[in-house]
Amino acid sequence: AERPEVITVDYSAPNAAKEMHVGHLRSTIIGDAVVRLLEWIGHRVIRQNHIGEWGTPFGMLIEHLIDVGEAEAAHELAIGDLNAFYRAARQKFDADEAFKDRSRRRVVLLQSGDPATSRLWEILVSASKRYFLAVYARLGVLLTEEDFFGESFYNDQLQSVVDELDERGLLVVSKGARCVFPAGYINRQGQPIALIVLKLDGGFGYA
Repeated sequence: AERPEVITVDYSAPNAAKEMHVGHLRSTIIGDAVVRLLEWIGHRVIRQNHIGEWGTPFGMLIEHLIDVGEAEAAHELAIGDLNAFYRAARQKFDADEAFKDRSRRRVVLLQSGDPATSRLWEILVSASKRYFLAVYARLGVLLTEEDFFGESFYNDQLQSVVDELDERGLLVVSKGARCVFPAGYINRQGQPIALIVLKLDGGFGYA
């Protein structure tokens, strides 16, 4: 390249505690082809793999891990049966209100940095990373563990975003939750739609 650039390519992006599907595989192959081509031309490429490993699903998964026990959970995850583990947790979440409440409280503990919760979360994420890396090795792509950038990377930056939104007068309290109402973000009836920033229980919303 006459003028080499630094280029970030974000690709693959699977969800922890779930098996990769064809969409992830397609993104992985296309992304890797783009990276190789850019590097061959002479650019410096930063590979970024933004994995989903935060939020409500992990409250649910951690509570299921506690229920089945660490040893049993470690065995299930070690044999790569991520989907079965996730489905079992999801079924309890959908059917059991007490389990659902526990899961939501666990998300708040996770986001606040509770050490015990963080340790259990690490068990789930580490097992998922081992599975992802095995798939990448089989595909022969360039992604490594150093390229993982999870949603958790941004956790310590979330409160500053809330503070800035508040300073700018953009936060609105709706049913106890702190929300923003972006201009033009409306439903079919033309009513504004809220993006939940901070939930009533103190947890951060996906937005």
